[in-house]
Amino acid sequence: MTNRQQQATNLPLFPLNIVLFPGNILPLHIFEERYRSMIHECLQEDSEFGIILAKGGRIIDDSYSIGTAVKIIDSDIMEDGRMNIMTVGQYRFQVQEITCQTPYLEALVDPISTSPPIDLTRLQALISRASELCETYENLLAETVTDWEVPKSLPERPFHLACHIATRLQITLIEKQRLLEIFSVDQMLIKEIKILQYEIQRRKATVIAERQFKSIPKSEIPFWKKHSLN
Repeated sequence: MTNRQQQATNLPLFPLNIVLFPGNILPLHIFEERYRSMIHECLQEDSEFGIILAKGGRIIDDSYSIGTAVKIIDSDIMEDGRMNIMTVGQYRFQVQEITCQTPYLEALVDPISTSPPIDLTRLQALISRASELCETYENLLAETVTDWEVPKSLPERPFHLACHIATRLQITLIEKQRLLEIFSVDQMLIKEIKILQYEIQRRKATVIAERQFKSIPKSEIPFWKKHSLN
């Protein structure tokens, strides 16, 4: 995932309202005819396709240029031709040139290799701090988000950890895309640490507010908390 050679390749693209990071699982339901065709070809050739974030709902000609290649690891084809597939993120890529637009997008892409920084001591410090903050953040989410499950462990390898944190962060798709576009592992971790620090403070404020509200006797709860004005 992180040591792939920088070799341009032609890749079919699937623009979605999703930002996927390498190493993560993405289930997809395929119903459009053009993407059924694309998936059939990928299954027959055991090849990958790319997930890119679409801008502003415009799917064909207005998408971000950096995405993640995925491999199909399981598929179920229904009688009417629709498909349920399971994919896993492989590596990041950058679109260099759109080579085909019908029936689906294809592009010449450059895989993005992610090399660890030279200063391994600094990297280890970033890993420790990011892991610590991520655990705190996960526990706060478990208090504020219904059915949130805290992972039993965190990845140890730098890029895997960075991708895991980016996936788990409850932030906008644009913010996730910005993380996906950071080539350096240490810079990715630095950005995630800043986001985690902010989100932890925000979640703590939410927890405090909810606890205080729950402690108020029902007779003292403001009218607007008990009744809808719609």
